[in-house]
Amino acid sequence: MGQRRGRPQPVAGPRTGLLAGGEPIPLQGVVVEAWLRDLTTEVTITQRYRNAEANPIETVYVFPLEEGAAVCGFEAWIGSVHVVGEVMERNEAFDAYDDALAAGHGAYLLDQERPDIFTASIGNVPPGAEVVIRITYVAEATLEGDAIRFALPTTISPRYAPPEDRVGVGRPPAEAVNPPIALRVPYGLALTVTLNMPSAITAVASPSHPIAVALDGAEGSVELGAGIAAMDRDFVLLVTIAEAHAPRAWIERDGERSTVAALAFQPQFETSEAPSELIFVLDRSGSMEGRSIQEAKRALQLCLRGLREGCRFNVVGFGSTFALLFPESRPYTQESLETASVALAAMDADLGGTEILAPLRAILAKAPHPEVPRQLFILTDGQVSNTQAVIGLLRKHAHTTRVFTFGIGRGASPHLVRGMARAGHGAAEFIYPGERIEPKVLRQLKKALAPALTDVRVEWGGQVVNQAPSRVPPIFAGSRVLLYGFLPDDLPRSVTLRARASTGPVAYSIALESVPVEPGRLLATLAARILIRELEDHASEQDPRRGSRQRRGQPDRLMAEIVRLGTTYQLCSSHTSFVAIERRETPVGDEVQLRKVPAMLTHGWGGAEFMVMGDLTSPEAPILLMDALPPHRVDFPCGSAQFQGQAIRRPPLLDRLVALQRADGRWELSEELAAVLGKTLHDLESGMPAHLGSLDDARHAWATALAIAWLEVHQADRRDEWELLAQKAEHWLAHCSVELEGDGEWVGLARQYVP
Repeated sequence: MGQRRGRPQPVAGPRTGLLAGGEPIPLQGVVVEAWLRDLTTEVTITQRYRNAEANPIETVYVFPLEEGAAVCGFEAWIGSVHVVGEVMERNEAFDAYDDALAAGHGAYLLDQERPDIFTASIGNVPPGAEVVIRITYVAEATLEGDAIRFALPTTISPRYAPPEDRVGVGRPPAEAVNPPIALRVPYGLALTVTLNMPSAITAVASPSHPIAVALDGAEGSVELGAGIAAMDRDFVLLVTIAEAHAPRAWIERDGERSTVAALAFQPQFETSEAPSELIFVLDRSGSMEGRSIQEAKRALQLCLRGLREGCRFNVVGFGSTFALLFPESRPYTQESLETASVALAAMDADLGGTEILAPLRAILAKAPHPEVPRQLFILTDGQVSNTQAVIGLLRKHAHTTRVFTFGIGRGASPHLVRGMARAGHGAAEFIYPGERIEPKVLRQLKKALAPALTDVRVEWGGQVVNQAPSRVPPIFAGSRVLLYGFLPDDLPRSVTLRARASTGPVAYSIALESVPVEPGRLLATLAARILIRELEDHASEQDPRRGSRQRRGQPDRLMAEIVRLGTTYQLCSSHTSFVAIERRETPVGDEVQLRKVPAMLTHGWGGAEFMVMGDLTSPEAPILLMDALPPHRVDFPCGSAQFQGQAIRRPPLLDRLVALQRADGRWELSEELAAVLGKTLHDLESGMPAHLGSLDDARHAWATALAIAWLEVHQADRRDEWELLAQKAEHWLAHCSVELEGDGEWVGLARQYVP
């Protein structure tokens, strides 16, 4: 765990704002301190609340956290009084909170609504009093290409709720994940990230915010460039280090309680691409309007051009309804590519709500094609309330269908996007506005078109070890897999990961003999959270109203194990919550007023960019609140905001060249190709060997060679974006019917022609 820094300091200079009824918003500011150590993060979030009213209040704030967060600390300061939260079974925690509230004492509750959505309830805040809440969590950082990615969600985009999630006894699911939304809020974000890497830091970047960076070898710090930022988008940080892919191990001992090892494998193995049936599922709901739908369509166009001969494909657009481009998936040909490209260009975010279950059920109800494996590519902003139903459906079909996902935009739900990929034994990528799409798309395609390691198992030196995750999913070439094991006193000398590749059995070992055993409980906390997630995922698929008596009892046993792990390791979960009670000598006797803290609307949500007209932060200015159950489109009051259209920039030369490639991998000698290469068509034709100039295949071969040579010369630093396309082109050239004289080869000749 990171070093504690004493009582947190309040955020300076809070802005003012009002709720819809004219009451002040209690939340004054948020401070985040994060420590990024190699592949793990520890984060403390400090929230400062103030009751500026004449009566006591209970304030409720629904906010997002990282999807894999292990929430392990909850504290409150009320003046000089400090209370520390305790994890209890969820209903017991609620009862303790309610009893304290009824007795006039201070009560503070932290509850998990979803793995990426939490609710803080701050009860019985006296008039004029301030309460400071500090929440601590640890999580795994993700590896994105050569960069370690740290993401901090700050707001919850309005989640679409299907009809069944809008009703029910008590608070329906739609309300649990949809806090009130404000156009402006009085609180902002202050952020510091401390970096401590295992090798030299070579680059630090943020696609989401201006940042100030200080580096010293393998250490550094990052702060927000503006000091305080609006909480209307995720904060994303990419840290590149010299040896990101090196396998390594850590061991921690938490006193006498447990010894835990963490192992990072980075298997490298030979792969060969194989044809697949790829079904691209495109979110066309209203929340995708604007930049999100444009980014998704661009990613999909790249996917289509990365396919190979022998593949089959289809495109499914969905919103309140869904539509298939073809009745059945079609072979990948120039004709089907052109049909899909034209149809895709005309698609828009005009299909209403995000009804994602219906198209997935329709797709999965059909048997996979008998000759090729089925892969789903899902492109969405991930804003739905029925996440568990979607994930559960994909998990049931994981034996026939792999799932690859793209989270689009500034507020995509990590739980939905990563959860779908986990359930379908695939992989997830996030496309934040302004990030390079091409490497993300091609990484996914490489994984989809190449066999993964299967039948993965871990041998812990002959020891029986409680492992997290208990089952290792298929592993893609070059991907990182992070495993944990609760070790016995007699530590194993080495750990071996065994699996089956397309070429046969493979094995990878990590020695533990020289790994120091450090004091700490970070690894145990992460491992316990992974075990809880496995139980939560399994429990969500169980229906106690169906099946045998043994089946009906299974959810109770799963819940009991979740509660045991949660209370043992002091972790928030679906069945455990933090509660802290402040016993007061003079209890509050007046009636407590409920105040719900609004979240700031995600920047660009539904295609809207906001330009503030006048001072919306003054106490007299109205703040727009939406109940978020949710409208397909948002109407804003005249005079308070104005829509600012997205300018879609002209595709760069690389995009234009990619768009000209045909399905079989070749290019045609044309005016369009000449324009990309900075030549005239006559220039290109004059560079061909004279005796071949009249042959169509020779013209195609020359054009294809020129395109490859141009990529190598002018786009060498972006090779990861066009490598698959070049391989397809080289394959076509290798089978071209026209050959050059002697030992000459087309691309070699073209390199001499391309400046």
